[in-house]
Amino acid sequence: MSQFAIFSGPALCDQPEIYSFSEFAGRLKSTTQLRAEDRARLEFRNRTCPHCDRTTVDPIELRDGQFGRNGAMIPGTGTLVGFGCHACGHEWPA
Repeated sequence: MSQFAIFSGPALCDQPEIYSFSEFAGRLKSTTQLRAEDRARLEFRNRTCPHCDRTTVDPIELRDGQFGRNGAMIPGTGTLVGFGCHACGHEWPA
């Protein structure tokens, strides 16, 4: 099992923290999964329009997400700024 150092904190630290690859990968997955869970909860809470109470709601994202091989943005990777209803045109912040 290979090991590599991950430095955190001030630049003048005496002892670097050393993680195994599996520990480091586990930390990355857990933080990414938490962000995905928070986004899913936010989208679930805003699944109906507060103005007309219909379920024709789409998230409004900034174009700062990840782009796929075909040049199109991957859905769900952009910054979520709000929601918009197709039926009545009402928009509200996230």
